[in-house]
Amino acid sequence: TIFLIATTSTYFAQSNFEGEIIYHNKFISRIPNITGAPIGLLLGPPQAYFIKGASYESRMNGRSITLQLYDHQTNRLYNKRPASDTLYWLDGATNTDDVVSCEIIKNREKVLGLDCDALVLNTKNDTITFYYNSKYKVDARLYTKHKYGNWFFFLSKSGALPLKTVMRSKQFIMESVAVEVKPMQLTANYFVVPPGT
Repeated sequence: TIFLIATTSTYFAQSNFEGEIIYHNKFISRIPNITGAPIGLLLGPPQAYFIKGASYESRMNGRSITLQLYDHQTNRLYNKRPASDTLYWLDGATNTDDVVSCEIIKNREKVLGLDCDALVLNTKNDTITFYYNSKYKVDARLYTKHKYGNWFFFLSKSGALPLKTVMRSKQFIMESVAVEVKPMQLTANYFVVPPGT
């Protein structure tokens, strides 16, 4: 029994991606006489995404947000602004843009040399296309409460992290593409929310 538990735990750890993905973000304005540059400055071009099990963290150099940390125990997303040391949280159970329809397109595009399927989500306000490959697996069951941004919906269909995301709204088009993937072991302390937050 002990051997079975140890083997299962090892398999689980190996089958789910743990480490860092570096994305490059680009914005294109759909509003006349306004470029995508001002919108892009809000998040910044580079984004470092770290994940371990049911926890993740994104680091950015934008003018509106520099950090987003997901705490699975409270199901909260903590955001940090550049001019403040305070973390502001959002309820992960909240989702204001429900999925209306979805479609999976096999082998739609290559990202980092990998054939990626595309999951197209049509929501009430936007169209979001996620490109993913099963090499970077995530157990969707770890995020069942994470409704914000339709994250659980996406993971339940893909079972993997996105290597490319394209969001089309009435105001802009956002494209986020992975430029480097770094598998690594991360300690649980890496994702701890500061006491008193």
